[in-house]
Amino acid sequence: MAFFAIVLITSLVLSNYHIYAVQLTVMLLVSDITIVLCMLYYFRTGALVLVTSIILSIILLLCMSLVYTGGKENTALYWLMFYPIVSYVTLGLRTGSILVGSMYLSALVLLLGPDIGQAKYGPVEMSRFLASFTMVILFSAISEYFRQKSHQKIADITLIEKRDALTDPLTGLANRRYIYEHIQPRLEAEAANYLPMSVLLIDLDNFKSLNDSYGHDFGDQVLIAFTAMLHDKLRGTDIKARYGGEEFIILLPKAGIQIAHAVAEKLRAYVAQKQIPYDVGQSVTITCSIGIASLERGSQFSKTIKQADDNLYKAKAKGRNLVVSELSEIS
Repeated sequence: MAFFAIVLITSLVLSNYHIYAVQLTVMLLVSDITIVLCMLYYFRTGALVLVTSIILSIILLLCMSLVYTGGKENTALYWLMFYPIVSYVTLGLRTGSILVGSMYLSALVLLLGPDIGQAKYGPVEMSRFLASFTMVILFSAISEYFRQKSHQKIADITLIEKRDALTDPLTGLANRRYIYEHIQPRLEAEAANYLPMSVLLIDLDNFKSLNDSYGHDFGDQVLIAFTAMLHDKLRGTDIKARYGGEEFIILLPKAGIQIAHAVAEKLRAYVAQKQIPYDVGQSVTITCSIGIASLERGSQFSKTIKQADDNLYKAKAKGRNLVVSELSEIS
């Protein structure tokens, strides 16, 4: 758009400088230089909205100057027709309406207001221009409104699909993909916000037997109930995810191995004493095994997961309902 404006303004100056008033010619040249500077500023900073707003404001002033002077053979009014379309497409409905509204009011003042030295236009020409310009503004605004609605709907659908792809539908927790695609990269890029961090791998003990005995629907209820227990006993800043099946992973940012071991023990004890309703007057208790490993560097995330998994295996081998970390004394 800026390149087009530069070419257009330069062409106008070169072909009509002998016809335009001196003030208009000077304003065109100054505007041309300003737009070039805006383009250079954009290439340096990437501030697209700011640069576009400045350029369209300059074009607004130029258009009003043309209307004031009449331009070549009093044809200035025709140059205003493109402005609403460009403004709405580049700046959106809200900001575009501000600039378009400013142009419309300015045109009304110059065409229907008191004589301040502006060019004269015939009554028929003014009425037809105002009617046409009003229709262009209305159709441009309506078109932009529905375009934005359509884009927002597409963005919402994309966001929902992305969220669904990263969320476990049963528990509402993040899933394994979220951990590796969104959390792991941050551990290196934003290490100060996360490290040291402890990793807890949790497995619900004898979950397959529970499914076989009570049915898969109740198994789902157990997973949901366990998720609620995680929310009860862990911080809001702790990252909780369903790792797969009856396995869960917890990431404790800014927590060393001693803190993590204490948190895991409290969680294990809490789970063991909770009653999960099964039928009227009946309930079931579950236990969990937890393996812990400490992460000091983001690049060692996969290795730390493996250490936590090894410790989880040790906890299950020792009889389950245990927490195992490097602090544990395992005979």
